[in-house]
Amino acid sequence: MAKRKTKKQKEADERLAVLRQIGLAVAIGAWLIVVASLLSYNSADAPSHAVGVTNADTANWMGPLGAAIAHKAYLVIGPGVWVATIGLGAWLVLTLANRPVNQTVIRAAGLAIMTATTSGMIAVATTQFVTGYDGAPQGPGGLLGVLIHEEIAGRFATAGSLLILGIAFWIGALLAVDQIVLAIPRVLAEGVMRLMNVSRERFPGIPEFNMPRWKMPSIAGFGFMSREGGGVAQRENDLDGGHIELPSKSKRKRKGKRHGDDEEIDEDAGGLGGSEPFETAEDDEYEYEYVYEDEEEEDENADIEAQAGEDDEDLSADAPSAYVNSKKKFDPDELRAKMSQIPINFAKKQETHEAPIREMDLTGYQFPEIDLLEDPEVGFSEEMRGIVEQQGQELQAALLEYKIKGEIVNIDSGPVITLFEIKLAPGTKVSRITAVQSDLARALKAPNIRVVPNMAGKNTIGIEVPNLKKERVRLKELMSVNREAVAKMKLPMFLGKDASGNPLVQDLNAMPHMLIAGTTGSGKSVCMNSIIMSFLFTKRPDELKLVLVDPKMVEMSMFKSIPHLMCPVVTEMNKAAQILEWAVTKMDERYELLAEVGVRDIASYNDLGWDEIKDRLEIENDNEAARIPKKLPYLVFVIDELADLMMTNKEVEGSIVRIAQKARAVGIHLILATQRPQANVVTGLIKSNMPSRVCMKVASGMDSRIVLDAKGGELLLGHGDMLFLSPRSSDLVRAQGTLVDDIEIRKSVKFLKTVSQQSFEPQLVQIKNGGDAGALDEERDELFDDAVMVVLETGRGSVSLLQRRLTIGYSRASRMIEQMEASGILGHHKTAQAREVLISPEEWEAMKEMIANDMVESDAVANGPEAEAQATAIEDEQAEAQVEEDEELDLDDDEDEAEVVDEAAVEVEDEEDVEDAEDDEYEYEEVDEAEGDEEEYEDDEEEEDPDVEMEYEEVDDEEWEEADEEEEDED
Repeated sequence: MAKRKTKKQKEADERLAVLRQIGLAVAIGAWLIVVASLLSYNSADAPSHAVGVTNADTANWMGPLGAAIAHKAYLVIGPGVWVATIGLGAWLVLTLANRPVNQTVIRAAGLAIMTATTSGMIAVATTQFVTGYDGAPQGPGGLLGVLIHEEIAGRFATAGSLLILGIAFWIGALLAVDQIVLAIPRVLAEGVMRLMNVSRERFPGIPEFNMPRWKMPSIAGFGFMSREGGGVAQRENDLDGGHIELPSKSKRKRKGKRHGDDEEIDEDAGGLGGSEPFETAEDDEYEYEYVYEDEEEEDENADIEAQAGEDDEDLSADAPSAYVNSKKKFDPDELRAKMSQIPINFAKKQETHEAPIREMDLTGYQFPEIDLLEDPEVGFSEEMRGIVEQQGQELQAALLEYKIKGEIVNIDSGPVITLFEIKLAPGTKVSRITAVQSDLARALKAPNIRVVPNMAGKNTIGIEVPNLKKERVRLKELMSVNREAVAKMKLPMFLGKDASGNPLVQDLNAMPHMLIAGTTGSGKSVCMNSIIMSFLFTKRPDELKLVLVDPKMVEMSMFKSIPHLMCPVVTEMNKAAQILEWAVTKMDERYELLAEVGVRDIASYNDLGWDEIKDRLEIENDNEAARIPKKLPYLVFVIDELADLMMTNKEVEGSIVRIAQKARAVGIHLILATQRPQANVVTGLIKSNMPSRVCMKVASGMDSRIVLDAKGGELLLGHGDMLFLSPRSSDLVRAQGTLVDDIEIRKSVKFLKTVSQQSFEPQLVQIKNGGDAGALDEERDELFDDAVMVVLETGRGSVSLLQRRLTIGYSRASRMIEQMEASGILGHHKTAQAREVLISPEEWEAMKEMIANDMVESDAVANGPEAEAQATAIEDEQAEAQVEEDEELDLDDDEDEAEVVDEAAVEVEDEEDVEDAEDDEYEYEEVDEAEGDEEEYEDDEEEEDPDVEMEYEEVDDEEWEEADEEEEDED
């Protein structure tokens, strides 16, 4: 969020900028003096004594000072001084152009190596030396060259010395200007490729040459060189504006492949002018990877070609080329012609604003062609006409047989069911039809029928009868109709066809969240695939970003390469829970941004334009502008199994509810799916905030009521047959879901890989699987540090060990063991063995220091005398409340133990027996905690505690003694 600067801060920034400009001007002037001095060097100028007679008048352009500078430079450094001079000049030019040099120390070291090796190679190649002024040896390599020659000449011959110095020069060049050096092999390969292809045109006998694509490591950056700040996982163009990056004026070039392809190197930028620091991509290695175009296409799409045949060949011919060095994917006229052939195109021309960062390079981006999808079935309506008429006659006869007066007034034949509208005679109740519903199904030879008691806007009822033959609803057919209405939707979803055969197209932005429920095989996963495909065919990656959660690891794996993803497909539910927490944070950040800009929703923000946004936020420089996104993309989270997510983290329901309640205005939407529509999964809070629901076939009417608040889901046919509840109406819509085959998905994903590259959200990529992100931040036990030291000293993570060493109860020790596991100190519980200790005492000290630094302010407040007294009072109150609560809970279960506590409480008044009373009370609490957590104790305790057993025996002996005393009193 951009913050306004005070007047003093602005004045300080202005003064600093002026000083920088003055310093830069002085540096440029000094550099020009040095260059002029070196260019006009004359060995006869004083103080040089290389010749017998010196010039009376200095010949150097810069006078005596220039002659002295040139003499000392050539004397000490030698010809290598020109390498240093050129490098410094390049640095000044880049600084003047506001393109700061990254990795300054490494690049300076590389420049020094190049300077020294240049003088050394010249000195080695020239073996004649003369004695110069003051007895110092002077030759073509200077003093530096002589020293290098003396060190290396005694060990190697001239050829070996030159080879070693040449390798050292190459290493220095890699450190100083790695981009230029690494571009040399590619440029040479380009030349060879062009030569081979030209020769092939003249001489057809020469085989075609395909240039390999290389992953080039950036030595100076300690990772793969990327003009965009690192690999796929660490890219700076975060469309959501969640991170601050330095502005970049460098040109950006992309290719269409994710794995095997890296972004092109901008030759004119050079190695010194990188505008962003080099970052290390998580999945990269220091190696060259040669992947030939033909081989990759064959390996990647062998299964597609086997099924698609000529369709895949047409795709390969029509899709843009994915060659690394292809500067132009299509001729402009050819590109316009191809765009005009797409039957449905939702692309809108948007204003582009110059921006240093945050813009995805979507030059040449195209939506997948609709020809990639399967054609719809033809002639289904004509084939079903005669069958439907016959069913109508049978239904009419069945009604008369059961003495129900009514006539069929309309028939709507859909892809899976046929809806018969029946107008009942006056006085005929609908309950008479529902009573014979099973008999009517038997008469029509149908597995089941569904009665619609109320038809919206009509005085008829409906009877839905399954068709003997089903029609496959294809995505291509739905996208080809009603294109104008679909183009107005923010997030269109082609769900299928209703009972009348009309397209069922809904806008997720208007819902704004969706719940999908159904048993295995009901078509739930296919429905989610069709929704994702709807987004891919209608929204660009800068308009929509997706997060896919697939615990089955196979349902959404085909979408792992699409450019719309914010992170790799999530398969760990622990990670999914943390991603939802991130979504809540992102929602709050977006609301703050909208409030500061003065708009109500994401659509209004995107319509403002960058100039208007800058004016409203009063942005004054590029650094502030880099913090603000020009466009906010819609964020859609697709979660395949809600039940697994709910079992993983008890707090995930809160994140889902918060997003469902508030996130619509900022463009964050949820699509949740579950095959267990139970009350503990689809809770009341979740259902009340998910007004749009899709119910596939479920196991019982109770499950249908949980999802739809009505029966009917148990009567569905499966395989895409569904009931849709719209947020704008309480009437259920019977529909057949869209069928999307795997071949359609693969071909579409393959096309998208050729026109755009993935851009992951760094925060989501860095989320680790398992554990709780806030484990170290929660309030910990006061004995936690002591417990950790006990575990580290013994090398065992045991609940009973902490009980003995720290003399605490089971619940308290177990809670600290769980905190250690969440903090990464202990491993997971395994059978009856003690937990594994994962860190050393030194690492624990480092962790404590880090936590202490993060909590300095809170510790300072907590250590005050008033705060300490208040904390002590609170602890006493909590202890008393806990004792009272324990007494109330266990009074009915164990009256004898309650009597022990009461007697101990009375004995507290006697000063001599205070310690004994405390011991008795501790023993009672020990027994109570052990009994209250008996099941957990059996799972986690690794060894028996003899001390605790002794305490239990002491309690039993005291009870027997008390019983004997009572008997004696009675006697």
